[in-house]
Amino acid sequence: MKIDICLPVYNEELIFNNNASQLLEFLRNSNLKYDWQLVFIVNGSSLLFQKMVQEFVNINKSDSSIFLVEEPGKGRAIKTYFNYSQADVLVYMDIDLAVDLSGFNSLLAPILNGEADLCFGSRMLAASMVKRSYMRGLSSQAYIYLSRFFLKHNFSDLQCGFKAITAKAWRQIGHKIQNNDFFFDTELIYLAQKQKLGIQEIPIDWAENRYSIRRSKINIWRDSWSFLWEMFKLRGRK
Repeated sequence: MKIDICLPVYNEELIFNNNASQLLEFLRNSNLKYDWQLVFIVNGSSLLFQKMVQEFVNINKSDSSIFLVEEPGKGRAIKTYFNYSQADVLVYMDIDLAVDLSGFNSLLAPILNGEADLCFGSRMLAASMVKRSYMRGLSSQAYIYLSRFFLKHNFSDLQCGFKAITAKAWRQIGHKIQNNDFFFDTELIYLAQKQKLGIQEIPIDWAENRYSIRRSKINIWRDSWSFLWEMFKLRGRK
C-alpha cells in the first residue's frame, strides 16, 4: 500500500519551511504502517519559491518530492499530479495546516478499512472544533445551503482542503473534473456522489488565521459569485 500526501503550494515563502518541517516530523513520528511520500505540487510559482521547495526536498529526499506544474491553480495542480501518481491512495491538504494534524489518521481510516472511496474533513459537523471569523463562517453556511439546493447533496462541508481518495475512485471521476481552482473540491465530491462512490466526512479541528503573516487566497465576495456560476454549470452538465 502506497500513499501520496500532497500539498499544492503557490508562492508560500513565508510559511513553507516551518509548516513543511512540522508536517514531515508528524508523519515520521506517526509510525505509519504503509509506504508514504510527501509531495509538494508547486504550481505557477516564482523561481525563488521553486528553489526553496527543491532545497527542502533535497535535504529530505527519502520522504519527500517536488512536482512542478507551470500554471497556477489548486485544482489544476491536484489533477495533474493525481493523474501522474502511481500511489494506491491520494491525500491532499493545505500548506497552512489549518486542519490540526491529529485528524490525519481519522481521514485515512475509512479508506484503509475499505469503508469509503473518498473521505474528507468537515468544519460543520457537531464534533468539529472551529475557530474562524463570523463572516467566513456565515459565508460557508450560505454556500452549503445553496449547494445543497442546486447540487442535491447532504454533506456538511465541501470546500475543506483535507481529503483522501483511492486511486481507483480517482480514475473513475478525475477526468470529468473541469475546474482548475478552488471549486475543484466541490466538483470532486459532487461527481463522487453521482458515481455512487462510498463517501464519508469526518469532524476536524480547524483554525483560521493561524498565521498573521499570511492571508487566505480565498476572497469571499469575488469567489462567491464565481462559485455560484460554477454550480450552475455543474448542475447542467450530463
